[in-house]
Amino acid sequence: MNAKRPTVNDVAREAGVSNATVSRVMSRPGSVKAETRDHIIGVMKRLGYRANHAAAELRRGRSRRLLVLVPEITNAFYAEFFKGIDEEARSHGYVLLIGDTSEDADSERAFSDMLLLNQADGLILNTNGFLEGLLPSDADGAYFGPPVVSCGGHKEIELPTVRTDDVLGGRLAAEHLVELGHQDLIQVCGPLHMNGFERRFRGFNEALFDAGISRQCDRDFCGALSVDFGLQAATKLIEADELPTAVFVHNDETATGLMHGLVRAGIRVPEDVSVIGYDDMPYAAVFNPGLSSVRLPRRDWGRLACKMLISILESKPEVSGPVIIPPKLVARASTAVPQRSE
Repeated sequence: MNAKRPTVNDVAREAGVSNATVSRVMSRPGSVKAETRDHIIGVMKRLGYRANHAAAELRRGRSRRLLVLVPEITNAFYAEFFKGIDEEARSHGYVLLIGDTSEDADSERAFSDMLLLNQADGLILNTNGFLEGLLPSDADGAYFGPPVVSCGGHKEIELPTVRTDDVLGGRLAAEHLVELGHQDLIQVCGPLHMNGFERRFRGFNEALFDAGISRQCDRDFCGALSVDFGLQAATKLIEADELPTAVFVHNDETATGLMHGLVRAGIRVPEDVSVIGYDDMPYAAVFNPGLSSVRLPRRDWGRLACKMLISILESKPEVSGPVIIPPKLVARASTAVPQRSE
């Protein structure tokens, strides 16, 4: 027999407050002192009250708002991703709330409270680590809170997922460079504890192994990707006096910094070093030389993530497993046959 669902009375009794205070936390959280509000929300989470109440709210009517979270809202990468979500949401009568977590614990907690308090019907999550410790999961990692679709894949919690195939993306980059004749290759990587970057790193290495090429991973550079990080990688490569013939960079922004740093030092791209990026941002095609890149279908990615979330909200799930979107290789002038001995 199912356990009785917790009620407002249960929350109030457990928290040591009145029913009216619990109701104000749900309807007008700003009217309750932060300490009291946080204590009551903690009790709600512990009792599982909001997860059950959210289901009842769905039956009675929803806010028609979807929350979309990313780690850096000013990153141009997300423009097409947001556009795809917005187009799909509008076609079903939903509006978007877009949030920037900055991977900050207080921000993440505030956004999790929005879901637990039913200020948004569901969440599309394109960040790393947000859910751990904030929204409820059981001992086996099964999530049981408000509807969430992950766009990166979370190792600790099982969630409906729509993500790009970053292992394939890494393989495509490696295979392109190998076909050109490169054997001395390195990577400029994003933080490898993040799922997407780890998959790119792994796919690249697996493709080289399959081609019979061994390489020294200790020559790779890993860090927070940016133009400045690309410039720093270029400087360190030059100082090491051991240039590879090709570099796979985990995003286009960093690749442009790397290329600029190399060319500024008199190193030619692609004659001396070929460079391939990732994402295929709009500026990749007009950069000089044009940047070869692994293209992610960002608008389709957002559209499919939104479609999955709405299907869950409307109890019409169309797929049972993760949706994995294949990337494509776009070859441009930044990669070429190596012109110097390896």
